[in-house]
Amino acid sequence: MALRAYQPSFTSGELSPGLGARVDLAKYGSGLRTALNLFIHPHGGVSNRAGLEFIGETKVSANTSRLVPFQFNTEQSYQLEFGQLYFRVYRNGGLILSGGLPYEVATTYYSEHLDGLVFTQEADVMYITHPLHPVKKLSRIADNNWTIANVTFAPSISPPVSVVANPLVGSGSTTYGYVVSAVSDASGEESLPSGPQYANNDLTVTGNKNGIGWSAVPGASRYIVYKEDNGVFGYIGGTSGLTFEDENITADLSDTPQTARNPFNSDGNFPRCSTFVEQRLAFASTINEPQAVWMSQSASYENFGYSQPSKASDAVTFRIKARQVNEIRSMLPMRGLMLLTSSAEWVVSGGSQSDAISPSAIRIDNQGYRGVARVQPIVVGNTVLFAQARGGVVRDFSYQYAEDSFVGKDLTILARHLFMNKSIKAWAYAQAPHSIAWVVLDDGSLVSLTYMKEHEVWGWTRHESGPDGGAVFEDVSVVAEGNEDVPYFIVRRTIDGVQKRYIERLHTREFATVSDAFFVDSGLSYSGSPISTVTGLDHLSGEDVVALADGNVVRGLTVGPVAGGVGVVLPNAASTIHVGLPMEAALQTLDLDLGQVAGLGTVQGRTKSVSEVTLRVEQTRGIFIGPSDGDRNSPHLVEYKQRAGEAWNEAIQALTGDITITPKWDWNTSGTMWVKQFDPLPMTILAIMPDVTIGR
Repeated sequence: MALRAYQPSFTSGELSPGLGARVDLAKYGSGLRTALNLFIHPHGGVSNRAGLEFIGETKVSANTSRLVPFQFNTEQSYQLEFGQLYFRVYRNGGLILSGGLPYEVATTYYSEHLDGLVFTQEADVMYITHPLHPVKKLSRIADNNWTIANVTFAPSISPPVSVVANPLVGSGSTTYGYVVSAVSDASGEESLPSGPQYANNDLTVTGNKNGIGWSAVPGASRYIVYKEDNGVFGYIGGTSGLTFEDENITADLSDTPQTARNPFNSDGNFPRCSTFVEQRLAFASTINEPQAVWMSQSASYENFGYSQPSKASDAVTFRIKARQVNEIRSMLPMRGLMLLTSSAEWVVSGGSQSDAISPSAIRIDNQGYRGVARVQPIVVGNTVLFAQARGGVVRDFSYQYAEDSFVGKDLTILARHLFMNKSIKAWAYAQAPHSIAWVVLDDGSLVSLTYMKEHEVWGWTRHESGPDGGAVFEDVSVVAEGNEDVPYFIVRRTIDGVQKRYIERLHTREFATVSDAFFVDSGLSYSGSPISTVTGLDHLSGEDVVALADGNVVRGLTVGPVAGGVGVVLPNAASTIHVGLPMEAALQTLDLDLGQVAGLGTVQGRTKSVSEVTLRVEQTRGIFIGPSDGDRNSPHLVEYKQRAGEAWNEAIQALTGDITITPKWDWNTSGTMWVKQFDPLPMTILAIMPDVTIGR
């Protein structure tokens, strides 16, 4: 009996072998057994990923490094290479130079501490936290002008100096004390008070008054005067001038000057993480107080001062009270302040979701007891994705009105084999163009998650690079460049027997003609007048590479000495050339299922043969198909011979439409099919339609 099967979607991604019998799952029908060097489109198709463009070698390949995104706006984005006691700056794939040398800033961070750094950015400033290091502030002034320094945690404006207090009218033996603070014209922040000054008078006598004067403070728009009452200074007035007169004004002791405080001033008191929330800069979790949170004064990020009694704008300090003492590992501004700890998840508000957090309004609500790993979560829209503390699990976490709490699901339940005995080392989210989270695991493997919550799309694929997939991925970071969010990777490769650490970025997959397609790893491109000798490939010395030259595949190349440097020689000159390590993409369907077939029931476990396969493709060229895996010379795989209306000397263009292939004959009980791409060419599969003959 001959039947046609139809799989029009691959949005479930690669499924665990343990689900091989779960044909009853809705996601089985859109799943794959193998998805290698592919990514899932949210609308259902699957494509081979673009190649990795070589950007440069890290400063010292022997040491680990880390990539940190610095996004000022949509036009100004940077990748920072943090390494042993330094960082370097990249912009649009190029290393920033100064005086012809890589621009570099010294830091105090050793390689073993880099994974523990947490970065929180606003505009041109980024705060860096680590429990073993003082809080740092990184500031960008220009592409080749950056500073990094310890944060002092004090008001940005200085208090007045040269304050004097004298009787203007009258005399007496009563002592009156005064302090004065300055208010910043730029931010409205109030300074600490000046030192107290005293005047003797009797202000109970009508007409008697004291005068207070001070020197101007640069940047101040006004000044506030406080008067002592029983040892406490209270508000008596403000002025934009440099003098003030007190005619026995009663001090308002509910409004007092602030007291300076730096909670992070010694070993054991450096915070682990930070975020911006409700116009405050918040820090959490020191070694000495792992469950504590400190929030700055409102709109004054480095001021943790307070008053007695407290004001709504004062700095806020609180601690999570729970059965266990667990460190706060991440902070996010979600419906207030979300705190993710090693054993639970919490949301902090001012009492209700419409109330701001203040010293007198703090409500802490538990949202679950999953616990998170130390890798920082990522945010997709209004949903948080976090790595669970144990078990290699990724969960999503979003507010549900019906539950009035944050709830979520295990996103790795269907692809558990990818995370078995592994944990997430680094990850980053690229919203445009395909809504993909790129995830580096601690064993050096790379996986990707296409995630679109509103359409219930979440599917995993895995990625390899280099000969036999031997490259080790160590970090990933994403910044916006043009119309795309671009992932950058640190990849450890063995080149000519030597270990190297390279920075490589995922090339755009948008191309007008097949000659512009970039599907090589650690690759470089040339565009210009026709050449046959390609140089500048020193980073791949001794490696076997492949090229796409004016849209034609050139195999069998080895990088070595050539005229003008290190590179390869092509058999024919070309004007658009991409050279790099070959990349193999592979798709394998799950065991074929046709539901209940009249007269047969289920086809599971029955022998079957696929006589013909129709693929619906988009911008695709040069694919192989067959019932078994293998290389391009395997007898089990058949190449689709593709030639349309091109002239004999023109490159074959990518095809969109239906193609039909007759695979090698085979009887088996699975009915599975492999689709493979061995060449640096595009492949997008929208649907697979095998014609199946069912045996008994």
